Amino acid sequence: MPEPTAPTHAGATAGRQAVQASPDPLAPYDAVLILSYGGPMGPDDVLPFMRNATAGRGVPDSRLLEVSGHYGRFEGVSPINARNAEMLDALRAELARRGSRVPVVIGNRNWHPFVSEAMRTLADAGARRVLTMTTSAYGSYSGCRQYREDTAAALSLLAAGADGETGRGWEADAAARVGGAGGGPVRLTVDKTRPFYNTPGMLEANVEAIVAAYRQLEAQGVEASGVRLVLVTHSVPVGMEEDSSPHAEERAAGAGPAVAEPGVAPDLSTEISYVEQHRRLAEVLLPQVQARLGLAQEPQTDLVYCSRSGPPQARWLEPDVNDHLEALAAGHLTDGTAVAVPAGVVVAPIGFVADHMEVVFDLDTEARETAERLHLPYARAATAGTHPAFIASLADILLERAGSARDEEVEPASTTGTGPFHTVCPDVCCRPGARRRPSRPPTSPTTNEGVHHD
Repeated sequence: MPEPTAPTHAGATAGRQAVQASPDPLAPYDAVLILSYGGPMGPDDVLPFMRNATAGRGVPDSRLLEVSGHYGRFEGVSPINARNAEMLDALRAELARRGSRVPVVIGNRNWHPFVSEAMRTLADAGARRVLTMTTSAYGSYSGCRQYREDTAAALSLLAAGADGETGRGWEADAAARVGGAGGGPVRLTVDKTRPFYNTPGMLEANVEAIVAAYRQLEAQGVEASGVRLVLVTHSVPVGMEEDSSPHAEERAAGAGPAVAEPGVAPDLSTEISYVEQHRRLAEVLLPQVQARLGLAQEPQTDLVYCSRSGPPQARWLEPDVNDHLEALAAGHLTDGTAVAVPAGVVVAPIGFVADHMEVVFDLDTEARETAERLHLPYARAATAGTHPAFIASLADILLERAGSARDEEVEPASTTGTGPFHTVCPDVCCRPGARRRPSRPPTSPTTNEGVHHD
């Protein structure tokens, strides 16, 4: 077979022009902004970061220093920064593979680069219509609506040309959630993607990680059939959970979506609560874990919580993962239900997309130490991270939203058959939860103060 010949200069030029003329799959958007929680990048950052994370709660610096001690184990550096950088690189590569050339950057709620800084970077590069995606896979106030509030605040700063440094020092800049040189007034149009816990890549990455963790225990001589699966997510206030989806009476009263969106049922029955989202993912995850491990039945499984924060008398979702491990080792659940003492536990952080502080401290440090003290074999499953299937699903979600913006017919993929599918939070979804009177007396100090949803 003859070797292919190089194209002529004219042919090469025509080919380049054709590539340049092809529409970007993310059109009409000219940039992507990943919204995340942020974290300190050194010891000096920790206190100002904690002030931002607890803004409006009146927590004194003395208390913030007390509860932020876990950052000391990591030299004041949150692992969220490196993990987000890895995810960003993988997503950029996947979008480029699909033919997109739009810039992809990250902006944080509580530390540099703040959302306003990221938006200014994009605006200076010529972007005017931006698509955002959060690093929280689930719909709730802190994982969904609050990021829309962060976006609105940053847009206001840019519209006023007030997004640059304050001139009062770096701590004042951090408190104002600004940085950099800023610039003149500019207006951007910003849209958001839907939650993505129900994507094929989220499912595949977690199934694969859980199976690998079971194999770790098997290599230690622990039979998979005797291992209990402990699914972990971030605790939130009970009121926030209750208000994360429409109440029955609100559905009956005809509460509808804020705008008509693909996948969103007219009665909002697709928009299920924060906890229910995790349960639905577990329903489709367990049969796959069973099949891949060759088990006779699905693993005994629990949904538990970590990173409870706020005042100790407040009601948050329970049980805590450490309390749960204590109960399992004693042959019961935290509600007193008798269960067999497991031969080991696989702890799977399905509520987190990467190894953030809640994972490396709460699970890799505290929960592991609890299990060791109880002589309970312990393996922690990996987070989705940069798993190729997960990154592919993130790209799918971005392209899905772009198709919707082009008025194309879009059918959101869902492994669970449920949402949330909304990109604009309906009035009765993702609410912060009403302030309620404490239902129990204080018990013990908490380890952090803000609701982290990374």
